[in-house]
Amino acid sequence: MRITKIPINSELDVIVARMQARQMARQIGFGTVDQARISLATSELARLACANSLYSGEIVMSDAEQNGQQGMRVICSVSVAESSAEAVEAQPNWTVEDNNFRRGLASASRLVDESVVEMEESGQTKVTLFKWFS
Repeated sequence: MRITKIPINSELDVIVARMQARQMARQIGFGTVDQARISLATSELARLACANSLYSGEIVMSDAEQNGQQGMRVICSVSVAESSAEAVEAQPNWTVEDNNFRRGLASASRLVDESVVEMEESGQTKVTLFKWFS
């Protein structure tokens, strides 16, 4: 199993995540169009993760197998940055209630086959995207 982890703290990390997603999609065997879709969806999640300096994120990419299907999984986890814990109360959370989050998630979700959003009590949000071979 291939696994790539990328911490997301700046715009440069967004670019790295996008390039790594395309490379992994190519290695797994996706065609050019699906490589572009996967890299764009990954880039959108990474952009959302670093859009607010109060949060830090991580992208984890891997090949995936589920119910006989094979493909690629992209997980974006976002949590409150340790240095910003007190300031979070002054800003909206990275949640499904946030309009920017909803628009960004909708854009990323349209590019893949499945998307799952999990909100944990700790304040961490995890978005998992799946792209399957057709």
